Parts: sequence; structure tokens; C-alpha cells
Amino acid sequence: MRRKDILELKRRFKKEQCTFTKVCGCYVNGEKHTILKFRESFLNLDEEEYFKYLEIAKKVLSGTIGNNILELNFEVNEDFTNERQTSLMQLKNSQLKDDAYLDNLYDLIIDNYDYTGNFLILFFHDAYDVVSKTRDNIKIDESEEVYEYVLCAICPVSLSEPGLRYFEQQNEIKARIRDWVVESPTNGFVFPAFIDRSADVNSIMY
Repeated sequence: MRRKDILELKRRFKKEQCTFTKVCGCYVNGEKHTILKFRESFLNLDEEEYFKYLEIAKKVLSGTIGNNILELNFEVNEDFTNERQTSLMQLKNSQLKDDAYLDNLYDLIIDNYDYTGNFLILFFHDAYDVVSKTRDNIKIDESEEVYEYVLCAICPVSLSEPGLRYFEQQNEIKARIRDWVVESPTNGFVFPAFIDRSADVNSIMY
């Protein structure tokens, strides 16, 4: 895993370059009960929501390799398969359109995520047309491969702090309404990993 590969992906998380097709989410409360599930076409999001989701996706790929960005490899059983790798392959290939594959991953994360409080699980789907480059990084028009992947972000959802605010219509200072706020992700991963500008289905970037 190389820093330049991660930066190549992150540079695409901008309005003019982003090709995310879908974002799906599962909102879970502190008792690990599912409160809400949703699926949205990324291009149909309101502009403010669009940029907020892009910020979350960028955070998953923020940090230092070997410190808070790790390359994790799947262990295989005697049949040379790994159940979780298979689940992620099915999810990627479905392009987040199959509820059964999504629910399988949501349940797996909910059961294993050690967190006290509300949280939001997000999945993004993308297909990146990787353009060939020469050794001196000059782009060539022809495509090397289409790198199709899913990005997962797990975000704490916290009640905003109490405080006072100005209510313009009443011309009064009163206690503001507290609401639930989605914070930056604390965990996330990309599958398959993007290694040497190509998909590696035997590992994830965590």
C-alpha cells in the first residue's frame, strides 16, 4: 500500500471528479437497535448533503500508513475462501442494490463494533476508470482497468451540546433545541484495497 495510491483516490472526492453512484446508511442506537436504513443515488443528493458525505469519505482515507491506515489481508480456510471476503465481494458486485447483502454487512458490524452510543454505518460505491500513466507520471488516454470498490465509514452520532441561541422571529434569547449530529468517522475501510493502482481483492485498506 502506497501513499500515492491513497492520494489518487482522495483527489477524486471532489464535486467535479467524484463518481460515487450510491450511498447507503444504517442508523443504530445505543442498544444496538436499527432505527433507520436508507439508499440514495449520490448525484441526486442536495448540494450541502453531497459535500458532507464527501467529507466523511475523505476522512476514511486520512492519516498515516502503518499508523492509522492499515492494509489488512484476509485469512483463508482449507477451501481457500474467507466468508467476510465473499460477503464484501457480493456487496461490491451488487453495487449496493441488494438489501440482503447490505443487511448482512450491517448486522456483522453492529454485532462486532464495540461502541457505547448511537452510530451511523455508511457504504459508498464507486467505479474508477484508472487511466494509464508513464513512469514519469504523464497520463495516457487509455484505461488500465475499472477499479470498482465500496467504502465504509462508521460515524458516532451524538446529541449536540446544550446552549442558548437567538430566535429571530420572537426576538428572544432562549435555550436552543438539541439535535443528533453525525460526527467524523472513527472507523472505516475500502474494499478491495487499491494497491499499485489496481484492485487487490485479498486485502482491505482499514
